[in-house]
Amino acid sequence: MPATETLPQLEVRILDLVRHEVLQTPPGFTVESDLFEAGLDSMAIMQLLLLLEEHFGKAIPTGSVSRANFKNAKAIAALLLDQGYEVLPSETDVASAPPPLPPPAELPAQPAPHPPERMPPAPQEKLPHLPLRDCDFFTHAFDEMLRKAGQGGHIAHSFIELDRVPNVHTLKQLLQRLPEQFPFPILTAQLRQPSLFSLPRWEPAAAPRPLELHLWSQKGSPGQLAAHGAQEFSDLQTQLDDIINTSLPQQEDGWMNVRFDLVEKADGTCVFVFSWSHLIMDGIGAEFFLIEMNRLLSGSAGEPVPAFDLTDLADPRGWAERWKTAKVMPAFFDQVMAKPFEALGSAKLSAGRAHFQVITLTEAQTQEAARRSAQVCGPLINMPFHLACAMRAHQAVFTRRGIKPQSLMCCVPIQVRKKGTRGPLFQNHLTMFFCNLLAEELSTLQAAAGSLHQQHTRFIKDKIGDAFRDLMWMMRPMPPWLHMFFINFHMKGKFSSFYHSNTGPFAPELTHFAGAAVTNAYHVPSFSDPPGTGVFANEKNGRLVLTLCWREGTLTAEERQIFIHQLMTDLGAS
Repeated sequence: MPATETLPQLEVRILDLVRHEVLQTPPGFTVESDLFEAGLDSMAIMQLLLLLEEHFGKAIPTGSVSRANFKNAKAIAALLLDQGYEVLPSETDVASAPPPLPPPAELPAQPAPHPPERMPPAPQEKLPHLPLRDCDFFTHAFDEMLRKAGQGGHIAHSFIELDRVPNVHTLKQLLQRLPEQFPFPILTAQLRQPSLFSLPRWEPAAAPRPLELHLWSQKGSPGQLAAHGAQEFSDLQTQLDDIINTSLPQQEDGWMNVRFDLVEKADGTCVFVFSWSHLIMDGIGAEFFLIEMNRLLSGSAGEPVPAFDLTDLADPRGWAERWKTAKVMPAFFDQVMAKPFEALGSAKLSAGRAHFQVITLTEAQTQEAARRSAQVCGPLINMPFHLACAMRAHQAVFTRRGIKPQSLMCCVPIQVRKKGTRGPLFQNHLTMFFCNLLAEELSTLQAAAGSLHQQHTRFIKDKIGDAFRDLMWMMRPMPPWLHMFFINFHMKGKFSSFYHSNTGPFAPELTHFAGAAVTNAYHVPSFSDPPGTGVFANEKNGRLVLTLCWREGTLTAEERQIFIHQLMTDLGAS
């Protein structure tokens, strides 16, 4: 194909593509502006690679996916030239050059009107009611299923490790006033269905309970929290396990959708635990919430983190159009489920106690893991590598049990927030990446990571995530029990071989919290039995943090050692 544009025009076209499809760029963003500072991460790079191939006909080799080659639109244009893309030598022969994409349209201050049950709240007023997003309906159904099974509900936890006891008085003051300020009534709101044929929605609690800060002090600690009425405990891990096994109450006149715990350890350091219902937010939203809490604690006049993004409620597509996208999902599920998969946990829902163990790699170990990941997926794409390590760790336990599963299957939550956006805090902004590995693909780390990388590429290219979201939209009218019946039917009752997520850097700007320095941070996500196990990844302060979770009776102490040894060996951290 003959050249139709100059190099500067190519750079602008790439920038327009990034603006429209990948990143939420700030005003004044140019072809030389840093894409990574604007929010480019491994998932966004995967999307960008496919867009470059689609729009410019050039597939970028894995080895060329480096920070230097993707730092800005100018560098990407140079990379395309290296791959053989041709441009005109000057601007005198560009009559046929394709015009650049128009600049992104400004979003209206208020979304277009909707039917009464979907009307978005006005930002300046208290929350009258809030509609659910597509995947929120699945979350609601999953939460009800876990509560009925005695597993406490779909509740996750965000941990911040601090170098000292923070300012307790300031924390308590903030929590006392938070529910009265827009948009925080959702912290104590409840789901209600106005009529038999309407959709459930969030409504403020009739009698909102005050948010409390629960204080705990380990025996032998300096006792700084004792002066504030902290309860004493002996074993740290038992206490932290107690916290993640505490359900959030749902009363007739109001729900408690969050919980706050502050734990003073024997060495004088502290752990702040933010427990949150997955009904109101996802993991990235929890990080934004902690950032916003810290802004309010410090009295900063900085820009608040936006609370909601309701623009997708203005989607005019009806059932017929959505079904055109969603109809690929049943066939896709059948393909993923073609080989029987196994899980380490129970065959049926059980009420076993949840446990977790945190493994924080050193900077050197983190760099070695990144080097190994780069050999398979390139230096900027690490999710397939981490997922492959988690799968092989589970396979090692199956081998110890003398079991040879035909395959392992995992469904990984994928953020649908446009990269670079600041917020929103609330509602779930997720789709799911479904993948599986056959036994022969698990034999080597290279084969496992390579297959997952290819599956993720197809997932983005074939827009499976969009199909899943539209399917969830179409399932909204189903009552939770019927919703879970169909999920159970397609997922064969086990949901997954295990749970996994990779949330990337944990709130990089959160270096201090309530006057104390942040030394580490990680999530302990919600997980059920079956499948009974989960391994989750994020980064904090330049170190990879892994959280291994299991339900009571799922893993023996010996099996956990086998699991961790295989995981660390594959990461290069043993």
